[in-house]
Amino acid sequence: MGKITQAQRIKEYYKIYEQIYEDPIQSISDISQNTGISRNTVAKYLQEMYTSGILVGPYIEMKPARTYKEYVYLLNFSKPFSVLQGLKGFPHVIDCSITFGDWNTLVVTDRCINFSQLKGFQSIVYQGVKRFTYTPKVECTSWDEPFKTMHECIKKFTSKRSEYENFSYPLHWGSDEWKLYHAFKPNLRQKVTPLLRKIKVGYETYTKWRKSLEDHCTVHTEFYPEGLKTYLRHCFLFSPNDKFLVQKLFSLFPISSVITEVGDQLLVYTHVYSSGIITRLFCTIYNMEAVEMIGKFNKAVIVSNHDVTKSMEG
Repeated sequence: MGKITQAQRIKEYYKIYEQIYEDPIQSISDISQNTGISRNTVAKYLQEMYTSGILVGPYIEMKPARTYKEYVYLLNFSKPFSVLQGLKGFPHVIDCSITFGDWNTLVVTDRCINFSQLKGFQSIVYQGVKRFTYTPKVECTSWDEPFKTMHECIKKFTSKRSEYENFSYPLHWGSDEWKLYHAFKPNLRQKVTPLLRKIKVGYETYTKWRKSLEDHCTVHTEFYPEGLKTYLRHCFLFSPNDKFLVQKLFSLFPISSVITEVGDQLLVYTHVYSSGIITRLFCTIYNMEAVEMIGKFNKAVIVSNHDVTKSMEG
């Protein structure tokens, strides 16, 4: 049998991603059985996918609850890199990024914070409560097909205002449950027993916590065929007139898009790696604006990121 080509290997990677997307903690043996790829090859490919940034996650994000909320701030500072260094140890900061565009600092917190008191503060582009995050399943396709489909949907669009759901479960986690959340947040596929020993939490507590995840968390598995570092990460803040259609359109790409509801806006992260695709993406967004699928929008490119709770490694 000849040597497998890179295109063939990407298809095998996609089959593995697809299985983990549908069942994040599925065993290597089950993935092997469902894909027809040998167990040893699945294990080898998984390692390659994590090392190359082809697979990210499955990681978890909190849903909003009556007693727990996260907040997103899109800010401008005169010296954003200095702010990034300072925010790494800042209380209640979950994530902070340096960007280039309409804002230069993106911060996620679990408390309301008045950033205008920080040195070098210039302006707030937007701030709001972080709601639900979505990572639609990636399609195994070329870049041409998604843009064709998006063009057809834009031509047929008729205005429709979307309503946001306000449903949430009461959150009653204690310190052990939060330990479990932070330990397993980067990747649910970590080996359970060693991790429980490390954080000193019992298996019974873990079992109960796992059953509560569906109520309190969303699970996300991202796929980047060329490896995450190959792509330029664009971030858009949309005011959508049909949030479900906007989510659908950004789910068509052959790479993962991460879509977060923030207040009544959509914060969309998508990844592109060539000038031609960037041009098509921006033309498509301007067409969405022209038919009023979206209202005013803001944009930025992620330059540097520091997530205090999530690692990109498997």
